[in-house]
Amino acid sequence: MNNFNGLPSLNFLHTFESVARHLSFTNAARELYVTQAAVSHQIKALEEHLGVKLFLRQKRKVILTEEGQKLLPSVVSGLQGIYDSLENIRNYDTEDTLVVGVGSSFSANWLVHRLGAFYQQYPDVNLHLKISNNDPDFAVDQTDIAVVWGKGDWTGLLCEKLMLVEFTPVCSPDLLNNNQPLRTPEDLIHYPLLDDSDYESWQEWLDEAGIKERKYKRRTVIRDSNVLIHSALDGHGIALCAVGIVQEYLDSGRLIRPFELSITGGGFYYLVYPEKALRKPLVRLFKTWLVDEVRKSESQQISNQ
Repeated sequence: MNNFNGLPSLNFLHTFESVARHLSFTNAARELYVTQAAVSHQIKALEEHLGVKLFLRQKRKVILTEEGQKLLPSVVSGLQGIYDSLENIRNYDTEDTLVVGVGSSFSANWLVHRLGAFYQQYPDVNLHLKISNNDPDFAVDQTDIAVVWGKGDWTGLLCEKLMLVEFTPVCSPDLLNNNQPLRTPEDLIHYPLLDDSDYESWQEWLDEAGIKERKYKRRTVIRDSNVLIHSALDGHGIALCAVGIVQEYLDSGRLIRPFELSITGGGFYYLVYPEKALRKPLVRLFKTWLVDEVRKSESQQISNQ
């Protein structure tokens, strides 16, 4: 743990920065709305605390010592960081920019089809999408809210289920041919399977279908789910994809479901955010809009079945 007990007064450091910037005790006093004597007293106290001289007074000139020059950049950086953080806290409730963290697959294959409606409905909102397949670091990334696939075990964050993820085989209709029909799961042996890196989802689906996994060889391993979907769209093989994420392609006929069997994979898409995020009106607005879009999408899927 950092120990700040030995640090000098923040007020002394603020005064030091002002004197160093103006190279004048008089101008620093004017800027800080204190007397010149008070400025001199604070600088003397800071020098005694550090055990070094920070300024040399030569007639009517003030210059920084070598020690003062070493100290100044860190003081400026530290004060600016404090100022930026305070401004961020003050303005958090009224910001017009919203930063949303999303995975590449969810953003490219589900969210992108609905963002046009969001922009039309809320033209004044500056929506920034931060695309990453890693869990968001809200402190570092300055992300307000994120859509993350997982099991709801994020420590210190609020999370709520957004979308059940059902995985099922999908492929381009152009992949199928009359010589090798695809009527039963056993027929998958005649087609290339597009796999994720650990093969667990395909193994679980084949087990549910009553198929011995050893009959099927791994053909193409693709670590990015977005690339996996587009490989299926291009007819490179049969991919196990989240139904809700590829629903647009299923509706348009660019992808088909050879079988109705699906598995959950043990996870959901969650809305994840720090508790303070709900203070921001744009977070509440986007959260309500996104939940409504998911529910409309689920209703449409049911009506199409």
